[in-house]
Amino acid sequence: MLYLIGIGLIPKQITLEAIEAIRSSDSVFLEGYTSEYSQGTLNEIEEIIGKKVIFLGRKGVEEKFDSALLSAKSNNIALLIIGNALTATTHIQLLLDSKENDIKYKVIPGISVTNTIAETGLDEYKFGRTVTICYHQENFEPETFFDQILQNQKIGLHTLCLLDIKKDEDPKRLMNCKESIEILEKISKKRDYKDNFEYLGLFAMSSTRQKIIFGKEKIISFKEIYDLYPQSLIILGKTNEKEKEFLEKMY
Repeated sequence: MLYLIGIGLIPKQITLEAIEAIRSSDSVFLEGYTSEYSQGTLNEIEEIIGKKVIFLGRKGVEEKFDSALLSAKSNNIALLIIGNALTATTHIQLLLDSKENDIKYKVIPGISVTNTIAETGLDEYKFGRTVTICYHQENFEPETFFDQILQNQKIGLHTLCLLDIKKDEDPKRLMNCKESIEILEKISKKRDYKDNFEYLGLFAMSSTRQKIIFGKEKIISFKEIYDLYPQSLIILGKTNEKEKEFLEKMY
């Protein structure tokens, strides 16, 4: 059996169902490149589950997990994912591989940043497609996420923007809200896009230090912007009266 398990944004968010499945597993792996805890450590999760965890980077999951997956025919194998188990397409591929190899699997969901957006006061039903803002580098300056933001804007929907993570680099890089806004404004200028976006910054959600900040200038000047991770950015669509009231009174 392959267990694909979301373990939340902090160690305490792991569910009893997840703990039971992990404790019944012969081997436990942690996918460590698509996100990271907003607070807490790998040691804490090991203490909670009572097992040692094998850390895997991107290549470890995409290229070296085959043998572990095949062993799930006769053993219980658990792959832990910070946040929710099926947010990244890599994990969908694992289910396809399991089906192809006649391996039983069970998905156990976890809390992700998408479950925290209602705390901003914005209506969850008014969010369009989620995007990921990618780092720009030499010979690679993607803009497809900008196109999707504009599509959401046209129909008045908010956009949750996940921010790029380069955990395989040395040192690792986690994009912050200021960097993401700079990338969006660079593309806006290039395209001569005249409308100004309204921003909400999400910082280390679910941690004891989490922050939600409304407004470009407040986000950019936030003193802890380089300390609280991971970060996400919301671009507001058309707000209703209740949303406007919440934004005015809370931020």
